Formats: sequence, C-alpha cells, structure tokens
Amino acid sequence: MKINSIMANNMINAYSKQKQYVKADIGNKQLKDKVEISEDAKYLSKINNDNENINLDKVNEIKQKIKEGTYKVDAGSIAKGMLKNRIC
Repeated sequence: MKINSIMANNMINAYSKQKQYVKADIGNKQLKDKVEISEDAKYLSKINNDNENINLDKVNEIKQKIKEGTYKVDAGSIAKGMLKNRIC
C-alpha cells in the first residue's frame, strides 16, 4: 500500500480528533486516584515492621560464621523443632 502525504494527513487528523474527544471527556469528570494494597503486601509490611523481634547480633554472628565456613548445623535439633512445631 502506498501512503502519500494526503493520506498521512487524514490519519493524523483522525487521531487528533480522537484526542480532543478524550480530553473533553476527562475534563468533565473529576478523577480520583485509588490505591489498593494486597493482603500479601500488608503481610510483608507487617513483617518488615517487626524488626524489633530480630536479634541482629545473633544474625550477624551467624553470617560471619557462614562466611568463615565455621557454621555447623545441628540437624537433630532442627528436626526436633520441626516436629515440635509440626512444620513437616
């Protein structure tokens, strides 16, 4: 299909008219922003705000041991904890 300047101008004019109608419709209505926060986001925010329950000294100590390769995991105590809390 060959598009000459007259056809291009007609297409541009058609889009310009559409823009004007949309602008007129928006101008007549009062639009308000609305934000909805999902339950997952609320939960993550709550976890993030509960930082006072985290012992940062203990966390940093474990990180350091992992970095040095000296951190040992006691599989027996983990299994007992899982059974106690019925995680598995």
